[in-house]
Amino acid sequence: MSVWKRFLKSVLGVLLGLVVLLWAFKAYRDAHYFDNYDARAPLNVTVLGMTEFNQETPVRGYTITKFTFDGYQGEKIPTLMSLPMKRTGKKVAAVIFLHGIGQNKNFLKEITAPFNQTGFAVVSFDQYTQGERKLRGRQSFLARYGALAQRAAKTVNETRRLIDYLSSYPEIDPQRVYLVGASYGAVIGAVVMAKDKRLRAGVLVYGGADYRKLLNSYANHLGVAAALGLIDGRHLNPEKPPLPKLTPSQERKVGVVLGCIIPVARYFLGVADPIHYAGQISPTPVYFQNGKYDVLVPAVAGKALQDAAREPKKITWYESDHVGIDLEHTKRVLADGLKWLLEQDNPFRAPEERITNLPSFDLNET
Repeated sequence: MSVWKRFLKSVLGVLLGLVVLLWAFKAYRDAHYFDNYDARAPLNVTVLGMTEFNQETPVRGYTITKFTFDGYQGEKIPTLMSLPMKRTGKKVAAVIFLHGIGQNKNFLKEITAPFNQTGFAVVSFDQYTQGERKLRGRQSFLARYGALAQRAAKTVNETRRLIDYLSSYPEIDPQRVYLVGASYGAVIGAVVMAKDKRLRAGVLVYGGADYRKLLNSYANHLGVAAALGLIDGRHLNPEKPPLPKLTPSQERKVGVVLGCIIPVARYFLGVADPIHYAGQISPTPVYFQNGKYDVLVPAVAGKALQDAAREPKKITWYESDHVGIDLEHTKRVLADGLKWLLEQDNPFRAPEERITNLPSFDLNET
C-alpha cells in the first residue's frame, strides 16, 4: 500500500472516530437534556412586593405579587402572580402563562384582568435571556446560540418548579393548575404538558412543531434576505406589516442559505422540538389556536403540532397573521382561550361561582 493510501486511510479513520464521538456526545446530551428538574430541591421563595389594582371595585380588583423562586443550582427566577381580590374563601384555579420569545413576565399585566375577574390566578416568570434574565453585555454568536439551546430546557424545568410552588400555595387549588403558552411559549408549553401531568388542561396559542417547518417561516426568509443585503432590514419587524415581498430570485438565494442552516439547527436544537412530545400530552385536554397566514409560525408547523397530539383536543384556525399583530384579533383569541378554560374549570366550581358571560377583554398597557 502506498504512503498516500495509508495517509488517506488514517484520515478517514480519524474522521470516522470524530463522527462517532460527536454522535455519542449528542445522544448523551439529548438523553439528559431535561434532567435538571428536582422536585426535592428547596424553592427558597422570596416575596419582593405586592400591588393592588382596582381595589375600589372588588369584583374587578386584583393584586400582583412579585417574587423569586430557585431554579437549577439556585438561579433566581423573577416571577409575577396576580390574584383576584374577590374570593369566597375557597382556593382558586391558577393559569401559568408562558410568554413569547421576545416578551417577558410583564406581559401578565396586560392580559391578567379578565382572568382574575373570572376567578383565576395568573403566574408568569422571565424565561432565560428575557426580562431580568437578559444576557449582559455584547454576546458572541456562540454565546447567543448556547443560551438559546439552554432556554427550552430551563423553561420546561422552571415551569415544573413553579407547579411545585403553586401546588403548596395556600390560596391555589393544586388540582386546577392550567397552562397557557403563546408563540414560543406554546412551542415549549407543549413539552411541559407532555412531561407534567399535574396540569389540568392547556391552551397553546399560535405554536408549532417540526423544526423543518417551524424554522422555514416567512419571517426567517426576510431575516436571511436582510442579512444577505437583498432587502433593507433596518426597519424590518415581522410583527409590523406590511412586509416586503421577496422576488423569485431572492427566494432562491434565501432558500439555499436556509437549506444549510435548518438541518444544523435541527441537529443541535431538535431535542426540544415538540413534535417528539406532543403525542404524550394526552389524556390532558389541549386547545390549539393558530393563524392561517402566520409569518412567524407557519400554518404547516401549527398543523404538525396539532396532528402530533392525540385526543382530547380542540382546534381553531383563524383567518389571521401571528397573534399580537392585530389588537382586536388578539382580544378575540384570548377571549376564546379563556372561554375554553372556563369550560374545563366550571365543573370544579360551585354553581354560583360558574362563569357564563366573559368580561370585556381590554388589554392593559404596560
